[in-house]
Amino acid sequence: MVIRKDSPICLYLSLYLCITGIYLLSGSGRIGLSDGVAMFNVARSVVDERSLSSEPCDPKEPGQPNHCVPGINGRYYSGFGLVPSLLAGPAVLLGERIGARVHINPSGVSRVMVSLFTALVSPLACVVLAMWIVRLGYSRRTAALGAGILAFASPFWHFGVKGFYSEPYTTLALLIAAYLLSCRELPYAAAFSGLAFGVACGCRINTVILFPAFLLSLALHIRARGLTLAQLLREAGLFTASFSACALLIGFANYTRFGSPMKTGYHLVYPSASLLFSTPLFHGIYELLFNGEVGLLVFAPWFLVALVCFPPFVRAHLPESVLCGTIFPLTFLFFAKYDSWHAGRVAGPRFLTPVLPFLVMAMVPCIQKLQYEGPLEYGSRTWRTLRTVLMVLVIASALTQFLGVLFPEDRYYALMGLYSDARQVGFYGGSPTIIGLYRGTRVRPWWTGSITLASIDFLRRMDHADGPSARPVELVEHDQTTAARQEAQMRAAMSAAKTEEDYLRAFPNSENLMLPNLMVFKLKLLGLPASAAYAFGLSMVFVGVMGLIGLKRYTTPDQELIKGV
Repeated sequence: MVIRKDSPICLYLSLYLCITGIYLLSGSGRIGLSDGVAMFNVARSVVDERSLSSEPCDPKEPGQPNHCVPGINGRYYSGFGLVPSLLAGPAVLLGERIGARVHINPSGVSRVMVSLFTALVSPLACVVLAMWIVRLGYSRRTAALGAGILAFASPFWHFGVKGFYSEPYTTLALLIAAYLLSCRELPYAAAFSGLAFGVACGCRINTVILFPAFLLSLALHIRARGLTLAQLLREAGLFTASFSACALLIGFANYTRFGSPMKTGYHLVYPSASLLFSTPLFHGIYELLFNGEVGLLVFAPWFLVALVCFPPFVRAHLPESVLCGTIFPLTFLFFAKYDSWHAGRVAGPRFLTPVLPFLVMAMVPCIQKLQYEGPLEYGSRTWRTLRTVLMVLVIASALTQFLGVLFPEDRYYALMGLYSDARQVGFYGGSPTIIGLYRGTRVRPWWTGSITLASIDFLRRMDHADGPSARPVELVEHDQTTAARQEAQMRAAMSAAKTEEDYLRAFPNSENLMLPNLMVFKLKLLGLPASAAYAFGLSMVFVGVMGLIGLKRYTTPDQELIKGV
């Protein structure tokens, strides 16, 4: 098979290489959040035991109500979607084989492999977004810019490389479903789209609320093509049937674990809808927009431009605009009311990550116009101002993400435990003894409440990370139960800490709080020589540069599109 030089496949391959090189270079090589640990345990159980158990875990551990849910057979399971764990199974198996061969802890190597696997999967979402943009008739340069905004100027970067999160997998599946709806000439496109949507629900069950949005978009696609009501019912039936097949599998998995298809693993902590949606609506909206730890406008301020550019998108692509314009408010309002709207100890709007590419799509017509000179629809001065604002906000967002990939957010939440009041002790994790010690003697630091500001403060402290300190405690095994037990033991001895650095070094695996959150800085902790870190870094730089060269070559402006603007 010969690929023509002008084939979009070359563009997509170059885009994937460019993003993947940077993602792997900026990866943490860690599982991170306890949610990811639970999903990793499931993946390991699938490989080693052919089961879906999330053991080892302890249902009595605070803050983990849906990580360790009792099943009908006496074992414990997690309430998270199974698809990411099933996809990560081969990475777990590979990690165990490598660990056994090189005589390194197989569990630790498997965690690294799963984290790298997620960093390899995440760029595919950016590629599918570029494919969707090209499918709608926009230039390759516009497609590359749109994919670049998602990849490097949004929290998708962080959640794609800093652990084992379900959001990148959900985002990819949703984008494939949306893209397939726009493939009018593809036979059974609706069926494949419904299948992809079902997979997205298998990643995160709350995605099922978007089912009406996809059906409405499908109906508008059928209307735009001038098809009959019978054809509409056929296409809707294909979409629903393939989605229903996935829903049946999800229900069967629930039944085998919890004894009922309707029990998802959240049924114990949220036995009623009033508990699930207990956050006051306006409070949730404010926090999801402006919170310094997870606010959308803090981590992706170009969201404002997406709102401004949405009307031209509606006029140009009604079915796609209805889909994008429905997915965002449904997801946003769902999590604004959701009890755990914060999403844990994270940096950025984790729960809103799957809607980010649909916000980028809303800006695509404007991005296309803003690339070229000439008379514009709303006046040159207005569009020049919009172009300046978009560039400033995208650059600001990209800088925020860049600082975020360096900064270990665990450090932020550990230090917040020093300054939090009694109501926040459970969330930030500070012991009452330490909080009492520091409340009377310390002034809250200037970055309190903002992970972005804390990441700036971290830059000037990196040089002091290797100073004299207490001897760090290392974890032999990294399962949830052992980690929680050893961390509790260390917290009991933290009253002797005199400085923030001493306080951080008292934590198990304190290197993860002291060093930049990059795997290349921590390969030595796996027993690998420094040459391995250099080789890995240079290889990823080479991959990224090759992709960048390909992008420059295959995104030459389309002259016909330029004339049409």
